[in-house]
Amino acid sequence: MNDSQAEGIRGKSQERRKQVLDAAAECFSQEGFHGCSIAQISKAAGMSPGHIYYHFENKEAIVEALVRQQENSLLDMINDIKNSPAEEELVEILVRHTAENVERHTSDKFIGLWLEIAAESARNPDVASLLIQSRNVIVEQFTEQLRLRCNVKNEKEMIRLRVCMEVMSAIFMGLSVNTPQYSDETRIDKKQLIAVINDITRHLFGHKET
Repeated sequence: MNDSQAEGIRGKSQERRKQVLDAAAECFSQEGFHGCSIAQISKAAGMSPGHIYYHFENKEAIVEALVRQQENSLLDMINDIKNSPAEEELVEILVRHTAENVERHTSDKFIGLWLEIAAESARNPDVASLLIQSRNVIVEQFTEQLRLRCNVKNEKEMIRLRVCMEVMSAIFMGLSVNTPQYSDETRIDKKQLIAVINDITRHLFGHKET
């Protein structure tokens, strides 16, 4: 087998894996973690249960992959902070990602999946541990980029930046919790929402401690 053939096989496998994850995300959102079986996921994915088990050992492994998928989307933002020009302010990099983050956290697909995983973490110590590990990875890498990008000189500055990061996290997770409760009459205009979040971001991360 040459390199081109091997690459083709890897690409096909990744495509199948994504197909399973997309189907599982939809199934978990609609039926809940315990209400969704491997058989249902295989039907939604259009493949046999054997193909599912080829890629994932069990439902918990699928949940882990879904968590890693979300983790990777946040790591993309962290890498943008890392790779942006040195003269670009952190606040402008964060603002660049606001619209994308708002879309994600107000998406029915995202909300249904992540509220279900959060609920499962309250019942299942393994899922809770998985979420904690994932969060620790994000916090560690984000903290390092905050330190470098903002030229943090002391622990007081670092603590303030960490608190600001927690505030922004609470805002976006709050969107995921509140969005399902909106009616057509009370739903917030996304352009205004993005503008206000950008104002908050500029206030938090554009402020210099003296």
